[in-house]
Amino acid sequence: MVSLLPLLFLPLLPPQAEADLRAHYDVQAYHLDLRVEPEKERLSGTVTMEAEVTAETLGTVVLDLFDTWEVEAVRFGGAALEFEHAQAQIRASLPAPLALGEIFSLSVDYSGQPTSFDGFAGFHWARTPSGAPWVNTSCQLPGAHSWWPCKANFFHPEDKPERVSMDLTVPDGLYGVSNGRLVSSEEDGAGWTTYRWEHGYPLETYSVTLNVAPYVVVADQISGLPGLDEPLPFLYYVLPENAAKAEVQFRQVPELVRIYSEAFGPYPFPESKLGLVETNFWGMEHSTAVAYGSSYPAWCEENGERDPFASRNRWFDYILVHELAHEWWGNAVSASSWGHFWIHEGFGTYAEGVYLERTRGRDTADRFFVEQGRSVDKHARLYRGDAVDSRQAYAGVIYNKGAAVLHTLRHYVDDDEAWWRSLQDFNLRFRYGNASTEDFQAVLEEHTGRDWSRFFQQWVYGEGYPSLRGVVGAKGSRIFVALENRSSGETRFDLPLDLEWHEGGQVQRRRLMVPPGEFKSAFPTAEEAEGLRVVGLQRLLGRHRVQVR
Repeated sequence: MVSLLPLLFLPLLPPQAEADLRAHYDVQAYHLDLRVEPEKERLSGTVTMEAEVTAETLGTVVLDLFDTWEVEAVRFGGAALEFEHAQAQIRASLPAPLALGEIFSLSVDYSGQPTSFDGFAGFHWARTPSGAPWVNTSCQLPGAHSWWPCKANFFHPEDKPERVSMDLTVPDGLYGVSNGRLVSSEEDGAGWTTYRWEHGYPLETYSVTLNVAPYVVVADQISGLPGLDEPLPFLYYVLPENAAKAEVQFRQVPELVRIYSEAFGPYPFPESKLGLVETNFWGMEHSTAVAYGSSYPAWCEENGERDPFASRNRWFDYILVHELAHEWWGNAVSASSWGHFWIHEGFGTYAEGVYLERTRGRDTADRFFVEQGRSVDKHARLYRGDAVDSRQAYAGVIYNKGAAVLHTLRHYVDDDEAWWRSLQDFNLRFRYGNASTEDFQAVLEEHTGRDWSRFFQQWVYGEGYPSLRGVVGAKGSRIFVALENRSSGETRFDLPLDLEWHEGGQVQRRRLMVPPGEFKSAFPTAEEAEGLRVVGLQRLLGRHRVQVR
């Protein structure tokens, strides 16, 4: 998701003191059969959930849905169930308890007039420049249960449905876009068209989306992507007014997808599509229907127009580069709990730097990560805590510190072959599932043959950042170091200091591990040391100033 912190007002969240019955089943699939009525700003339909019982018995099924919605019926096997809808939950009593391992299907008929919470989050009813309806969704912060009944990953990120489908009915003349591939579209002769979408991959409920507008649909393919035998369907859905802008801007997409595929593994959803959908808010990582509401900065530059998001697009088209990265980080690999939210946003922001490195060089990427590090608060903690929901866990730190910590870790590893192999293996091993910080640590240790527990305790679970100050110097055939390793918060850090010099016409390098506090060291060289310098210090998150004498 884009780095924004809205939503000060939301309905009450359900109480968590009693046993959480949502943990007593595992969702296999959702089918959403929805009708969008823009003139009434009304959404209605039926959501059917298929799930497997994971408790010894299941007598009550609990789903999440905001109280602002009217629930007309809850059905099991065609029969209406007794239910309660209060405190953002639907509690439906089954006619008889189900046993462990049983598969069941439950349907909810509901309707209402959803609204946005602000300019970013919620259900957005808007108008295109020509005055046509323009409807989009964005629900990571309020949760998917703000607009459709489900076991919301807002509370249970570990339970990703295996597949999702949607029948999206909209007024004739409008186009309805959702996740996955378009199976069919059909006019009913009474003024309505139904678009049928199927997404045969796991995804989080907040990544499910609907979009309605008089979209221009541009269908293309990207051939020769690493790890894919067939061309990848690439489609974008934009307003007619912006079709020319999109044609310019989205020329970047094939290279961007190729870079991410090389770094993190093949594109995760090739049987669905790579999709971009123009939205009336800034952007969001809806899987295979990525929301794009940015300013088409490449077109702006090409045509001498002012970019209203110029500050955010200084390095690249931020929404395009960041949100597409989420197809690998957040959509394919999701956090096992929201304490590990940085696996979505930190890895996604790190991918931005990977794009810069592959297109403009390592020095440019280094400057980008230094900028990320400058905005890290002195008490910022990357791990967001135990038993937190998505909104409680969300903060800017999971973006900037997450990316800077990965950049720092790469420097610690000091073995690019092992580093890139670890990132790709981590993504492939946990693809379509969920992962924790410890899962990433285990993969890294496997590929480097080293114990990284101290690093993760300091940089992920600890707070703040280090500050290395002092001097290094060479005198004759001796190198000396006098440093102070301070911290911005409670956590103390062990830092690598890489020295490089010339000795007898040969380049020499030595790494010293600098513990917290004052550190003094000296060591001899075989010959006189010349051209001494500190290398890679800019790749360590922190506020460092080391002089060479």
